[in-house]
Amino acid sequence: MDVKTYLRVLEAVEAAGIRAWLVGDPVREVIMGMEPIDLGIVVEPCSLDALAASLGGGTVEGDEAFRILHLSLFGSKASIACMRASSIEEDLALRDFSMNAIAIRSDDVFVDPWCGRHDIRNGLIRLTGDDIDLVRSDPIRIVRMLRFSAELNMNIFWKTGADVQKFIRDTPERIQNMPAERWGREILNGIRRCPYDFIYLCDRYRILPFFIDDVEHLKEVPAEDEKRNLFQQTMDMLRTMQCFLTGRKRRPTDVALSLATLFHQAGPEPGRVDAAADIAVRYLKAWNISSDIVNMVNVIIRKYDRIYEPVTEERFCRTALKYGFEAVQMVVDFAICKAQSDKIDMEVPVANKWKLGEVLRRFDDTRRRTEGDTRYLTGDEVLKILEIQPGRVVGEILNELDMAVGTGIVSSRKEATDWVVRRGAGKP
Repeated sequence: MDVKTYLRVLEAVEAAGIRAWLVGDPVREVIMGMEPIDLGIVVEPCSLDALAASLGGGTVEGDEAFRILHLSLFGSKASIACMRASSIEEDLALRDFSMNAIAIRSDDVFVDPWCGRHDIRNGLIRLTGDDIDLVRSDPIRIVRMLRFSAELNMNIFWKTGADVQKFIRDTPERIQNMPAERWGREILNGIRRCPYDFIYLCDRYRILPFFIDDVEHLKEVPAEDEKRNLFQQTMDMLRTMQCFLTGRKRRPTDVALSLATLFHQAGPEPGRVDAAADIAVRYLKAWNISSDIVNMVNVIIRKYDRIYEPVTEERFCRTALKYGFEAVQMVVDFAICKAQSDKIDMEVPVANKWKLGEVLRRFDDTRRRTEGDTRYLTGDEVLKILEIQPGRVVGEILNELDMAVGTGIVSSRKEATDWVVRRGAGKP
């Protein structure tokens, strides 16, 4: 969107008779020369339902303590909340870091009582007003601080870092009592873009034992080469995975690769992929991670070691149809990154990647020709061709037809029809 669209949105809100300010991440993005995607706005105390009606619609969510109006204005998504203090300056003081404690008025003037713009320009993350009570009131801000540092490539202000480390040492029970779901939300955000940098900072601040104790315990387990422990080996793999993810276009599901990397060594015995997968699933469910991501992580950890032996196209077909095309791609990408990190021969996994690519190319070609289906015929069409009644045999034929498409035996509707006729007649 146009970088000045946020001003039009603020003006629209104020036209309804309510003072408004842009706040939070969008302000930081504006200062850093980026275009904000979603707009965060605070308004003076008012009825959000009435404001929604004045602006032509929207949805109000939340309870009486904190309500948010979600709507779209001028093509931009906006979230509007009432300020929690008597002035914008006092409201900004409640925010965690100086770079987030900045507002923009509708006349494009900054409200910056804590010198957040100075900190952004100098690449510093600093508690608002150097107030460690912000962390005491919500220790999750520690993980947010480390996430911002990794994601934005910013340094933590020395006093903020020292105060946080002292808080961790002196009051560990405050961190241990945090709900797992809240940990999970911030960990997911932190590991999504820069998994190595984020976990490195978590380890440096000694907070891994609080939310992923099974990974912390890897420091006590020697790797096979006995020159490293499994934690160091995991960190090397995280670095390799971060480089891999940085080098390609981002995908929403890439976080599954990062999470699989984090947990793939977990467990009492090295190399027990099933145990590691079980541990990963347990953590991710406790963190309330979406089931799609949990399933992908589970598949990656359980299947990646099979890529170090030659895999047939038939086996890739079966696996892709069972677990999903994207999940199988991730299994192969993970195995190649693991081979690169461990400095082992990559010839076989690279050859397997090429074979999988051929299988997926055939399915993609079929989807283009059939408007989204992975085969050329429907179940009803198979029934009509063979003049049979619905039953288990039709499902078996369709599954076999999928395999024929993926392995290149069938590449058109005519070939699919001929194949079904031969299959129905018991011919090869």
